Amino acid sequence: MQKQCAKLASNLFLIMTDIISVENLYIDLIDKDGTANWIAVATIDNMVETIAARYHPADIAHPAEYGPAVCSACFQLELDDVPPPVDGTDHDKIQFLDGLDLDWEVDSDDI
Repeated sequence: MQKQCAKLASNLFLIMTDIISVENLYIDLIDKDGTANWIAVATIDNMVETIAARYHPADIAHPAEYGPAVCSACFQLELDDVPPPVDGTDHDKIQFLDGLDLDWEVDSDDI
């Protein structure tokens, strides 16, 4: 039983998202064939270095630490695809975007 709980906990860790909140979700452009080009703006965890790594002296060495940043990502949806829940809750939006496996890019240096 203990091994099953450990496996379940590790699986839950794998499906956790780095999306903290969704700031905006909108259509940028619609192609002639009906393909919608969307832009998502969200706060994503672990995107910017907040504390640099320190290697020397060894007794006070530590790895770099990362924090959240406002980021953007683009994605396309075909005419028959289910649209994102623009008027849904933050949770609904996060679940939708997390399922797309987007490449987030930092919008600014603000943390």
